[in-house]
Amino acid sequence: MERIDRRLSSASMNLLADLVGKTMVSIEHDEFTFTNTSSQVVKFNAKDSSFFLYSFTEPLDYYGKEEDVAVWSFEQIEYPILENKVFITIPVQRRIHSICVVQENQQLYEQDKQIYDVWLTRGVIFDFGDYQFAFEKPIWFSEDIIIRKGYNLLTMFRSENEIEMSGNWTNGISIKCTRSTTVLK
Repeated sequence: MERIDRRLSSASMNLLADLVGKTMVSIEHDEFTFTNTSSQVVKFNAKDSSFFLYSFTEPLDYYGKEEDVAVWSFEQIEYPILENKVFITIPVQRRIHSICVVQENQQLYEQDKQIYDVWLTRGVIFDFGDYQFAFEKPIWFSEDIIIRKGYNLLTMFRSENEIEMSGNWTNGISIKCTRSTTVLK
């Protein structure tokens, strides 16, 4: 069985955990043109520092074929890609109460035999008490980051059932998708 783990690293998780209790001053992202997405990066400005949620592709095994797959990281490093970005700034000025990291497990079966066990980070939700900001990875390949503001935003994420039904799987191939959340307080 092939195992693939593309969840946020422990270093990324530690950076997120360190943000809890701090004031988020603003976020910066691509201007929304047709959709509420930012390509490859969202910048988070805390009171004394900045952080970046990156979504960069790298060649990975995608169920037996090599494909460019978007992998997320949360870092303090500002990569040169940002030099050409024109961001809009969204003021926040709220203390971060908690951060929810949404992890997803996709298991691919051939008949009754599991052939792939894939883990990825589906999203990150910042809770400010009176509202949330959610950042979601839409699909395996996409470098886009979906951005939402509101309440109970986990319910807005692409459902596990939709993922199970979306593949063009051959006869005898099926996928099971489940999610877990880690709340950083």
